[in-house]
Amino acid sequence: MLNHGVLGRDERMDLLSIILSAIGWEKDRAIQASDRKVEAYRLVSEVAAECMRTIQLLSAITPGIERRLAAAFPEYPEIIRGCQEGLAKMLSETTQLQAMAESYKPMIQNASTWADWETGLMKLHEWRSTAAGLYPYAETMIGRIEKLLAEAEQGNVPPEPKGHTQKVVAFRDRDRGFDAPPL
Repeated sequence: MLNHGVLGRDERMDLLSIILSAIGWEKDRAIQASDRKVEAYRLVSEVAAECMRTIQLLSAITPGIERRLAAAFPEYPEIIRGCQEGLAKMLSETTQLQAMAESYKPMIQNASTWADWETGLMKLHEWRSTAAGLYPYAETMIGRIEKLLAEAEQGNVPPEPKGHTQKVVAFRDRDRGFDAPPL
């Protein structure tokens, strides 16, 4: 303990206040780390929720679109296959992201309070903003397919002979830009 003969009353109070301040700083730091941990968990949970929302949309709408495509374009199996592959790829990638987000939850829970939360949070915020675009992107793609289907069902897409090699405009290769790397 403190030796009363060496330190005066004011010096003991100064030393005690320094010790208490150090304890307080450490407590504040631990609370801040805990807050960062909670924020990281929230962000990962939001990514998982966005993925689940997109998965539900794709799972619910894909069978109907596939039936309508088969009815509208029986002579164009490449259109049907292209749409099926596109929807399946979106579903697969979104499912992988959702599984990744779920796997991060236990890692965050078990992480130390001394981890570098600032860098991790910055990356999680970026991931969250990217995940926020999944559902609108899926809706846009589904909307394009449904627009094509509506035109075909109304007879606006002229039927072409089976051996014809011209692609439907909505499904032609995209312009890759002037400086795009070679395929």
